Amino acid sequence: MTSYKQFEVIKKVFESKDVVSLYMKPVNSPDLPVFRPGQHLMFKFHIPGQEIPAFRYYSFSDHYNNGYYRISVKKERILDQGVVRAGLCSSYIFDIVKEGDYLEAKGPAGEFYINAEEMHPLVLIAGGIGITPLLSMLKTIAKVNPQREVYFFYGVNQQDEHSFLEELSQLKKTPANFNIYTFYNHVLPGCIEGLHYDYTGFITVEKMFALLSDIHMDYYICGPAAMMQSITGALEKAGVSALNIHTESFSTIAGVPEQNNRESSEWIIEFTKSGKKLLWDQRYRSILEFAEANDIDISSGCLFGDCGTCLTKLQQGEIKYIHPTMVQPGKDNCLPCSCVPSSHLVLDA
Repeated sequence: MTSYKQFEVIKKVFESKDVVSLYMKPVNSPDLPVFRPGQHLMFKFHIPGQEIPAFRYYSFSDHYNNGYYRISVKKERILDQGVVRAGLCSSYIFDIVKEGDYLEAKGPAGEFYINAEEMHPLVLIAGGIGITPLLSMLKTIAKVNPQREVYFFYGVNQQDEHSFLEELSQLKKTPANFNIYTFYNHVLPGCIEGLHYDYTGFITVEKMFALLSDIHMDYYICGPAAMMQSITGALEKAGVSALNIHTESFSTIAGVPEQNNRESSEWIIEFTKSGKKLLWDQRYRSILEFAEANDIDISSGCLFGDCGTCLTKLQQGEIKYIHPTMVQPGKDNCLPCSCVPSSHLVLDA
């Protein structure tokens, strides 16, 4: 099992109205494990006032170097039963964490990544904070393989939500085969076309195809689920193979699971591979977070049931899902990142 390590926050940079970057280095360790561009770290947060740790994934937003890791986080605002509230962990990072603080994380991990040294053309499509893994890809290619043909499409709502403007402006200048286009849904007074943005409205396949040298490339898409589904469907309809379309969801879970009935406090989860039988704690949002808190390693990728990485054999018992998932497991499997028990469980984990 990959253990959590301590990282010191050595720099904190506000990238836009709601996005902040943390630069981190490991405590008591001279080296940083190499990550693949597009991967992420899993964080375990001990937030003041919270009885249990909270777990979140955050993507690397820079190319690899041995001096620091950089992650970038958007302060989320979640609509929960008609009430807008701030995201627990993102608010903690944005408002509370400061330079010199220590955070726990493990990784790198994740299956959404590229081989930067390959030469076939690449299309990167980012919506909002979905830019982070794609920016890591773009900056890595610029560093190790600048001759590669890359198209980068970045959609934001308006100027004050435009993160990494200076970094993208520098990448846009060199090399010549980097094609970077920013879309603003709303253009505010003072915004200059060609400086702050390139196109108005949403990113569409029609607009992309007018700029690409060929539509048959590899596409990597990260952003809101609606955007990814729309673009993926349009690409496939246009004849792009599904094998060449790769997505990463940055969905947000609104709220925590509803409290279970009185008997839920007596439900036992048996993790057969780990050799543990544990009393379920309904304060956790999911079985996966409960497992993480008890040092049980279940591979996972998105924490939202979109990637299927955490698919686990359900040997006995019943579960219920806390939100719809893109992956639909059979009755003998479950997605621990997105479900809670509704009876005693036996899991192959």
